Formats: sequence, C-alpha cells, structure tokens
Amino acid sequence: MRQLNYFTYDVKRMLGKHKIRILYVWLSRSFWGILLYRIERSLFLIFGKWYSYFRVPFVPLINLIQAYSNIDIHYKAVIKGGISILHPSVGIVISGQSSIGKNITLTGGNVIGVHKKCEPGTFVIGDGCTLGANATIIGPLKLGDKITVGAAACVVKDCLKKQTVLMGVPAKPKDEI
Repeated sequence: MRQLNYFTYDVKRMLGKHKIRILYVWLSRSFWGILLYRIERSLFLIFGKWYSYFRVPFVPLINLIQAYSNIDIHYKAVIKGGISILHPSVGIVISGQSSIGKNITLTGGNVIGVHKKCEPGTFVIGDGCTLGANATIIGPLKLGDKITVGAAACVVKDCLKKQTVLMGVPAKPKDEI
C-alpha cells in the first residue's frame, strides 16, 4: 500500500501545477519506468526473496518496459515518493543497495551504483537531492538532504552537509574547488 502512495506522489510531482498534463504523463517514459519499479517493489515486499523466482516468466515484459523507458531501477532499492526523472531517454540506473529519500530529481544519464563490498544500509541518499546530467554516485556512501550533484560529477565520498553543491571528478563541495 505504501508503494501505491509513493507512486501517487510521484505522479503528482510529474504533473506539477497543471493537472491536465496527465494526458501527456501517462505516455511518458518516466511514468512507465517508475510504475514498473513501484510494481516490482510492491511484489518484492509481499513475496520477499521468492519474488526473484516469481518474476522469471515476466522478464521479457520487464525488459520491454525498461527498454522503452531507459530506466533500470532495481526492485530492492528503497526509494521514497517524489521521484522526478526529467530526461529518461539518456538512461537511469539505480542499484538495489541504495536507500533514497523523498523528492529526488534525476536529470538524465544518471548512475547510482555500488562497489561489491557495500553492506546493507551503507548507501544512503537524503531527501530533496538533485543529480545533474550524467552525474554518477558510487557507494557505499551517505549524502545529506538537499544536495545538488553537478553535471558529469562523480561522487565517491560522504557529504552530510545540507544544501551543498558537489562538482568535479571526484566530486567535492563547491567551496573546496
């Protein structure tokens, strides 16, 4: 039920203040990619580890939706409501090890991934974060609330300071560059 509430919030964020946009939004790539994630996440929460076996017959359909949307969000990823994906045609990948707060904005070409050594709960992204075009986050790490990652930046270290802009490769706070 929580995933349905999150999806409702996701759609409201896609619509913005113009509710008539629903005619456009339900055909958008972002809508289908987020819908697929929310459905898979719900089924994973219901069936637990058995979901990976139940999904096998549906993998061709899942792959078609992922190919259309260019969004690959692993069903084990914990993402609160308010996902906004601005340009999904460039591609979005989110690892199953990640835990992401509400109102994340992904511009496009974003990768949120982890090293093999990532323990559960060690890859956390706070509320209200924004990733610029082609920005990458490689965990395990922790990011605070309202962090903005600049275009083509690669974040590999923790940053818990709120309202920080991270830039460069490897990404550093704007005031340190």
